[in-house]
Amino acid sequence: MDLQDEHSIINLKFMKITGFYQLIRPSDGSKLFNANIYMIAFIVHILILILALIMGLYSIYFCINDINQIFNYSIMNFANTFAIFKCYFIIKNAKTIWNYTHMMSTNFLSFKNHTNEIYKIGRTRSSTLMFMSFGFWSSIVLYWSLSAILSSNSYLKIESEDAIFNYRSNTIGLMYPVTDTFYNKYFHVFFITETIFLIFWAEIMWVFDILMISVCICIEYQLKTIADSYSSLGLNHNESKRNNQSTKSVEAILDLELLIQDQQNIFEKMKNMYQILKPATFIQLAAESFQIIFQPCMILKFYFDGSLSPTIFLKLLFPEITYLCHLFLTCYLFSIVNEQKESMNFALYSSNWTDMSIKFKKLLLLTMRMNNAENLKMKISMKSMVNMEMFANVVHTAYSIVSVMMKSLST
Repeated sequence: MDLQDEHSIINLKFMKITGFYQLIRPSDGSKLFNANIYMIAFIVHILILILALIMGLYSIYFCINDINQIFNYSIMNFANTFAIFKCYFIIKNAKTIWNYTHMMSTNFLSFKNHTNEIYKIGRTRSSTLMFMSFGFWSSIVLYWSLSAILSSNSYLKIESEDAIFNYRSNTIGLMYPVTDTFYNKYFHVFFITETIFLIFWAEIMWVFDILMISVCICIEYQLKTIADSYSSLGLNHNESKRNNQSTKSVEAILDLELLIQDQQNIFEKMKNMYQILKPATFIQLAAESFQIIFQPCMILKFYFDGSLSPTIFLKLLFPEITYLCHLFLTCYLFSIVNEQKESMNFALYSSNWTDMSIKFKKLLLLTMRMNNAENLKMKISMKSMVNMEMFANVVHTAYSIVSVMMKSLST
């Protein structure tokens, strides 16, 4: 069954713009050689990024005598490899992800007396976060591309045993098996090529963000909706004066049982989605933590070597800010899901349980105990979970390493 836009908790427009929705949708009619055309498009993404990775490795070999450039190309290759992994992850799990998209529908829950206004808030919030993610990655593409155009007099100097080569600064600055004369003459061709590399890289990073934001916002607002209905148990029945105490209690018990079933269905989907996302999330956190720590070290290295130009500084600064913001976003998303899950018992306690029967109270107590026993959280190890505390730890570690490096380089 297709996920209809009017019944979706998250904004499907961003999914459809990137082709992610058409990729995971099994009934998509766009075929080429009996294969989903969007699947082919994502495979082409991987091939183009692999080509960029090969050129990045060649660049390291070409600049083997320049330690600064080796570090610089190593960072880019690391980021490119991670994008390839994300694209492969999405293609591999396309069918599995589609099987869980019906959880993103407002019609997923069995209980029908929910407040739909909560879903509207979730949809707006998902759109805002997706647009923020687009801003993160597009800022890198925009600045790196413009810097190559505006810095027409900036050249990368490569010294070898036989000669000195001067290549005009480009979007990424990859080396190719051509002479510097040929490269500079046809600079616009290499500029377009590298800009395409960068756009494809940024698009894959954004597509994975759309998936992660959709899953977390969906789980949070489905649980918010259930929690809101929990807190109104025993209160909405008081509006009818015809009902006696026994009838109201029976109705409240039936509603509670239905809400418990909905909550358990969400928990089951949450558990399965976490299991799918865990490998990619772990690698993402490790990769971004490495980038956040390594980028300032590169800036300091260039600075103390006397080779830090404003262009290089901003080229390293923009990714650093982007990775910091993106790590914050990742930790924030899983934190709000954790907080919402922990607040389910408070919602149960906020219901009108004092006026209900003993059976209702026992069922409520068992539900609260069940919620306490459920330990569903995104973890990267037995003790470390993805939350705002993890973000603070990464920032503190980066600050400590940069401080030590600054002292050692300045002495």
